[in-house]
Amino acid sequence: MDSKKLPFKTYTVMSNNLIQTLGCADVYRTYTLLLIANTEFLKTNTTLEQLAGYVGETLQNYKKNKGTLSFNDKLRATGEVSISDIYLNRKDRHYTMYQFAQVSFGNYRRISREFYDNYNTLDLKLRGLILKLFSAAAPHSYVVKLSIRDLKKLIHMGHDTINKYIMKLKEMDLLDEVGDCKILKVKGLIIDSPKDRYVEKTMAMFDHIIEFNEKNNKSLSRECVIYKKYKEKNFEGVKNMHAFMKSLEAGTVGRTRYAQEDTTEIILT
Repeated sequence: MDSKKLPFKTYTVMSNNLIQTLGCADVYRTYTLLLIANTEFLKTNTTLEQLAGYVGETLQNYKKNKGTLSFNDKLRATGEVSISDIYLNRKDRHYTMYQFAQVSFGNYRRISREFYDNYNTLDLKLRGLILKLFSAAAPHSYVVKLSIRDLKKLIHMGHDTINKYIMKLKEMDLLDEVGDCKILKVKGLIIDSPKDRYVEKTMAMFDHIIEFNEKNNKSLSRECVIYKKYKEKNFEGVKNMHAFMKSLEAGTVGRTRYAQEDTTEIILT
């Protein structure tokens, strides 16, 4: 299958609950399904036949077997995916709509298409384990500090299975162990910088305030005026956005202050 023609986004987000609750193979299947889901509503009507093709396996793996639920039933059991059958004019023709719940702040992982492009021929369960280890990593890092005992409780896997897969990842140079820590060396796992998250949230707050006040013919605060002015110039001259947004929020931007390392003194003109 030509990877350039795949209907994938550049990255997707996946809740830690989904990653940690599902089995390794189903974690990767769900990640692939999320790559296809639209960005705003996390919805897709991809068929299981199509999904199996993208993952590189047969449709039989998605069906109910003796002692195991179907893939769709396992998704439903997480409480994070709504699955409904949409029937067309003909009774024998229908498709399935998947609706994923929106992720909550601090309780998700961001995974790019690069992970798919680089590892889609890797053993399916190893692909899923990588995502499980990523979900268990310390915030804003690739480092898993949990003991195997704590890790198996979190990601719902057996002690021996975890150790076996970790050894395979080490042999493939996709993971290092330093003391009790496990360090992922995998492409496509995106870390959100805490400073970047702060900047995004604060910018969204100012955008909302400005839009609301202008729509209601209300005057803007001094800080909103400064923010709007700099945004119109694409924040030209601001070397440290985190420090700049902190100053705006505190109401100190543009006032006399000492320049700090890696910051730009704001001079109003």
